[in-house]
Amino acid sequence: MVVKSRYGRRFRTKRRKKKAMVGIFAFEVAKVMSKLVHLWESLSPKQVDRLRKFISDSMGLKKLVLHDDDFIRGLIPGELFEKMIPLTKFVAWLGKNHCSDDPSLKDFEHAVTDWINNGVDPFVWELPWEEMEKEAKKMKRFVKINAVLYDGMKHLSDLEHTLKDITATLDGPILLDFQNKLELKRLEVENLKEGSLWNMTFNYIGILLARSVFTIISRIKSVYGVPHHIMADADHTSTPSPSIFSKYKLLDAPPDTLSAAALHYANIVIQVERAVRCSFAGRSDLYSMLPANMRDEINERLPSIRSLTSSVIDLAAERKVASDEILEWLVPLAHNTKKWHSNRNFQLKAYVSRSHVLLVETLYFANQQKTEATIMELIVGMQYSWEAGLEALREKDRLRRALKAASLEDQDKGKSSIVL
Repeated sequence: MVVKSRYGRRFRTKRRKKKAMVGIFAFEVAKVMSKLVHLWESLSPKQVDRLRKFISDSMGLKKLVLHDDDFIRGLIPGELFEKMIPLTKFVAWLGKNHCSDDPSLKDFEHAVTDWINNGVDPFVWELPWEEMEKEAKKMKRFVKINAVLYDGMKHLSDLEHTLKDITATLDGPILLDFQNKLELKRLEVENLKEGSLWNMTFNYIGILLARSVFTIISRIKSVYGVPHHIMADADHTSTPSPSIFSKYKLLDAPPDTLSAAALHYANIVIQVERAVRCSFAGRSDLYSMLPANMRDEINERLPSIRSLTSSVIDLAAERKVASDEILEWLVPLAHNTKKWHSNRNFQLKAYVSRSHVLLVETLYFANQQKTEATIMELIVGMQYSWEAGLEALREKDRLRRALKAASLEDQDKGKSSIVL
């Protein structure tokens, strides 16, 4: 650009390149930020201690997961790294496509792979704990503002559509009032954009996300270690692979575990709990939920239980003690399974849930055969209690009839004595 000064001299100035703003990508960035914050919070000392205590104390894991503690502990970094996969890919995509001014971000995928494999941090992106805490709070504020901005923009869009519909039919003060309302909402949205992700540069956001990814990965490694698959890859690869996050499905469960069926079995356990606690409510629903092999086993075992008479009451009392002990350690795993799936669905649709439940705290890695056998014991125990209840009613009815018969006999004797 050529500019003429008041002294007649001409000189050339450089036009400053305007840095690209995040704009409409703000909503995708907010989702990534919310998940990074959630991961960071799950790695706090309080959450780490809670998880370690759960693994140490859980009778359910000891009973149903047919592996040692090292295997169970090794599942944790696998899940955490798998959660990092889409977030890391997003930062790499952002760096390649929108952060042309920063060569470090354009090479993010190589940098993060080198960081995992070799502990090399060429751009010093890892942050101290206190600094990361500040960045997490900053990202939380961005996410909250972005949620308000989303609602505001949606409301604004609705108002604009309404204005188009009513312009032809309304005029005068009513139309003017609506136009003023629309303009106020438009100004409100613009003000929200000013302090939100919408108005941040890609470079600024890219660096913030890159630092967060590096720091969270460092925290996972220091607390739980690196998943075995990634360690094996590092041992057999001389140069870091930029596709390290696309190579593995870290949470593939052994074939004898519930894995994808865990939620269904969790619902069965919760239904059993409800039936036991609420006087056998929903027994028919429970039966329909069972897999075919379990229904067949129940049909085989029920006749022998129903054939019992007076002894069923004593057996039911013994079974109830055993069932209560099983429910005490099985029910928490079932509820954690439902909570994990609920959290996952929530994150897919919106932002972050408040729960920090991991798969290792659920039925996901439980042995299927052992789980079915445990549930069967609960159902059989419940059936004993049911039959004991019926037997108690029958005994009560027998006693009532005996008393009635005795009363009639006494009455007959009384009448006979009067006649005599």
